[in-house]
Amino acid sequence: MRARAECEDSELTPLPKAVAARVLDPYFQRLVSRFVESGLTRASKTRLQVDVRMHDTPRHFAACRDDGLLVLVAPQLCDQPVPTVEGILAHELGHAADFLYPAEWVLRGRRVVRRRREDFEEEEWERFARAWQKRDADAVELTADGIAEWVLGTPLGYCGPCRLQTLGAPECGRRPVGLR
Repeated sequence: MRARAECEDSELTPLPKAVAARVLDPYFQRLVSRFVESGLTRASKTRLQVDVRMHDTPRHFAACRDDGLLVLVAPQLCDQPVPTVEGILAHELGHAADFLYPAEWVLRGRRVVRRRREDFEEEEWERFARAWQKRDADAVELTADGIAEWVLGTPLGYCGPCRLQTLGAPECGRRPVGLR
């Protein structure tokens, strides 16, 4: 297989939604278990749904609803190598944890720190919550990566010409600012 110089779509026909769900769900459930084991018990409520609309660009395979309860994935995600499947799902579960635990995650460089609501006075927490709601897109994306790395203990790399999240591939480099 030749290396692609540009981010291109696969020429493979996507699997039917039900088949893709059966392929991807075991990866998703293993990752959810890791999030729950790390103390993020609300992640147990997050569900996976296959949706063909998620693959609207060559590098877009998934999204998380902003309540953290649903991760949507394109059936084309099944065409990716396992570390990429796991990296994309871990990133989306990072978003889910961010939304399920609003304002608890703070970026410190490229890492996250978790703060708990019970450790702060109400007025201070409300200030944190307002700042959390005003984050820019890069901060939201880096926070998702940071949470996934915090839970799994391994970095996400952004590999290949499409710069796809890949679990345990730091050699590919971190998420570029502005990547969408």
